[in-house]
Amino acid sequence: MINTQNHPDRDKIEVAAGKTAWICRCWQSGKFPYCDGSHRKVNADTGDHVGPIGVTAGKTEA
Repeated sequence: MINTQNHPDRDKIEVAAGKTAWICRCWQSGKFPYCDGSHRKVNADTGDHVGPIGVTAGKTEA
C-alpha cells in the first residue's frame, strides 16, 4: 500500500529539541506526515507489519 490518500511530499518536519515525533510510514494517517495509528488497520487488512518511525531531536548547545 502506498500514498492512496494523495498526501503531498514533505521534505521537512519540525521537532522541538529533546522531543520525539512519530512519523507515518503507512501513508494512511489523517495527520500525515505524523502517525495517528492508522497503520494498525493497514496491518490488519494486509497482514503487513508497518509502523511509524520515531525521530528525536537533539538538544542544541547555546
